[in-house]
Amino acid sequence: EEDGGWKRRSIETFVQTDLVTHSLPDLRRSVPSVIDGLKPSQRKVLHACFQKKLLPSAAEIKVAQLAGFVTEATAYHHGEASMHQTIVKMAQDFVGSNNVPLLEPCGQFGTRADGGKDAASARYIFTRLGPLAPLLFPSADAPVLTYMEEDGQLVEPEHFVPILPVLLLNGSFGVGTGWSTSCHSYHPIQVLDNVLANAEGRPMRPMVPWAAGFTGQIELWEDGKKEDAKNCPKCKLE
Repeated sequence: EEDGGWKRRSIETFVQTDLVTHSLPDLRRSVPSVIDGLKPSQRKVLHACFQKKLLPSAAEIKVAQLAGFVTEATAYHHGEASMHQTIVKMAQDFVGSNNVPLLEPCGQFGTRADGGKDAASARYIFTRLGPLAPLLFPSADAPVLTYMEEDGQLVEPEHFVPILPVLLLNGSFGVGTGWSTSCHSYHPIQVLDNVLANAEGRPMRPMVPWAAGFTGQIELWEDGKKEDAKNCPKCKLE
């Protein structure tokens, strides 16, 4: 029905067409994959770093230069500033950011005092793959990954398959349309112990959130009673 030049539609039609078309890509960008713990932009950065062979032994590269390569190699369609921010966040190592940064922060990548927002300009800071990134994402897996196609070129995989669940190592936060995620980070050794226990058929131990460099006290509550996480017998490292 036409009304003053505008086409009138029901709310149901709007939700099932325009809103869904917007919401699905928004969710894919905002909520990380449980398989590799990465959002699409982070996956593009990691893939581009492996393509460019920015191994821990390689020379550092400017964040701005890496962002340009990621855009070209993975058909990234969003703003340059967003890619700079993604790279910076993947390299941050202050308390509460990443327990295992996938990129190395060579320069001022932000501080805990300002939540990482005080990072220097992408023109003046450098990065490369962190020392544990090639171990978490072995190059031997590359031939068996399923790569996506965009604009007629093969880009990053649908997801990587890391040796350990990166989502539990570094945690993640994201808000999409109708869905959100907030996952705490955990001690890498505890995560490793539980992966081995699961692989060997042994029971896994409960884990307590952990952040590298954090010296405060984490409190656990169970059945309305507070417990000291440091003295929790179920959550101690073996």
